[in-house]
Amino acid sequence: MKYCINCGEQITAEAAVCTHCGVNQATSLEGSHEERGENEKYCVDCGTLINKQAELCPDCGVQQPAAGSTNSDKVAAGVLALLLGGLGAHKFYQGNVKLGVLYLCFFWTGIPALLGLAEGILMLIADDKEYEEKYADGSLFGR
Repeated sequence: MKYCINCGEQITAEAAVCTHCGVNQATSLEGSHEERGENEKYCVDCGTLINKQAELCPDCGVQQPAAGSTNSDKVAAGVLALLLGGLGAHKFYQGNVKLGVLYLCFFWTGIPALLGLAEGILMLIADDKEYEEKYADGSLFGR
C-alpha cells in the first residue's frame, strides 16, 4: 500500500490514480488540498506531509517518485489519441483504465474515434501547463 501525493489517502501500491481524489500519481501538484499546502505533498510510503520538491521522505527515508509529465508525454498522448483514439489507447497511456475500457466497448460506433480525434488536437495545441492541469490524468476533454 502507498499514500496519495495529493490527499494522503491510502491506495494500492500499483495505483496510477488515487481512487479518493482522482489525482494521477505521476503528475505535478498545483494548489492546495484541505490540509496540504501549495508546496506540500504526502509521502507515497508513510503518508507524512512533506515538501513538494523532496526527493526523500525525512520520516521514512523512501525516495519519492519524480513528479510531472514531460513534453514527450503530451505528444505521445496526443498522437495516440489521433491515431488510436477509437480504441482508447491514449486513455490507457494516461492511466485512466476505466475510460480506456469504455472506449474499447464502444469503438464499433465510431464515437470514440471522433472523441479521440478532438482530444488529440486539444492535447497537442495545449501548452505544457494546460496539459498538466486538464488532460494529463486522462479525463474526458479535461477537467
